[in-house]
Amino acid sequence: MKMVVLKISCFIFLFIHGIVSSQSSYALEKDLTSLADEYLKINPEASGVMAAVDYPNTLNWKHSVGHIGREKENKLQGDELFIAASITKTFVAVCMLQMEEEGLLSLEDKATKYLDEQMIKELTAFEGKTYEKELTLEHLLRHTSGIADYLNKGQIHLNALKNEPERKYSLRDRIDIALNVTPSVNKLGKYNYSNTNYILLGMIAEKIEKKNIANIIGNRIVTPLALKNTSLQPSAQVLPMMFKGYYTDWDLTEFTLNFNHMNSSGGILTNIDDLLLFGQAAFSGKLFKSKTTLDKMLDFEKGYGLGVMLYDTSRKTGKVMGHSGFDPGYTCYLAYLENQNATIVTVINQSELKVVMPAFLIVKAVAQIKKSL
Repeated sequence: MKMVVLKISCFIFLFIHGIVSSQSSYALEKDLTSLADEYLKINPEASGVMAAVDYPNTLNWKHSVGHIGREKENKLQGDELFIAASITKTFVAVCMLQMEEEGLLSLEDKATKYLDEQMIKELTAFEGKTYEKELTLEHLLRHTSGIADYLNKGQIHLNALKNEPERKYSLRDRIDIALNVTPSVNKLGKYNYSNTNYILLGMIAEKIEKKNIANIIGNRIVTPLALKNTSLQPSAQVLPMMFKGYYTDWDLTEFTLNFNHMNSSGGILTNIDDLLLFGQAAFSGKLFKSKTTLDKMLDFEKGYGLGVMLYDTSRKTGKVMGHSGFDPGYTCYLAYLENQNATIVTVINQSELKVVMPAFLIVKAVAQIKKSL
């Protein structure tokens, strides 16, 4: 009799718990949908917003609001492609760490083991001193090389748009721009976010694997995760499937696609579904053989991990980490809540410089999940 009563009690508890969890998930979904809608309302120069949350056993939410373009002819479906910009850095960092696991490299290797010493000497020059003998792969991954960001000086995007809007730049082309822009902005070891670092990492990966960086990412991440809509070397045929990207009312979709072709610092083309899969796999350690490798990637002692940003930490969520992505036409975020194994992706089709409160949706989404705990 006691056993029967116990079984009934357990059944009732699980039934009630299921109802409460379902109600909680519904409320969370409703709040997230309202936040995504609000994000678009406060940014009328954008035509749409896409967002998604994968929170295992609790919530699988995906929402799109608005239209593919400002002409408002076609509503967003939620599977449109976009350039995820600097989120590409997390892809590249995962590849480099996998190579270290395989013994193909060490993060302590000097960059000059793989790259021209004179080039590194020129890039690292700071206040009369150069650091070509000391610069390591880890410095590049953590943005502590001191090397200047080739995109932050001289209106690089604007000049490219005016003069060669259809040009596709090689990694070496981008380094040539860096060499002509400015010397280092910091001495070695001091943090300074720089896209140039990840261009150099792309070149190093290519030297080691004897493949282009797009194929390296394809073989190491895209194929194993069965990402159907992710590539660093997409063709122009993807344009009709893209979420149009704008700077104010300028349609920069095709320009941004061309400029970021094979760009290891910010050129990954993807969609919401693929980015969710990648984020969950990368931050949970599924792409590595050892937890030690994941711990190394997520070491934020110096502020920036290995291709990963630390957004927040709390007792409830643990680390909240990921990466932002800003490119002409797109403002996107990838976030992962450590304790919940929850992944969040948001994108709006307007350049970050023109977005009101760019981090509004990702910050609010994290807050809502934390509130629901």
